[in-house]
Amino acid sequence: MSRLVKENCDLLVKIPMKGKITSLNASVSAGIVIYEILKQRL
Repeated sequence: MSRLVKENCDLLVKIPMKGKITSLNASVSAGIVIYEILKQRL
């Protein structure tokens, strides 16, 4: 991600991963984030 993009973001989220996987597609990442938000609210 470029410096300019990072500077224009309101929030940056990092999903910790183990193993050889270095990235997730947008829909998988969104699902993980939504799951964690709901888990913490209940």
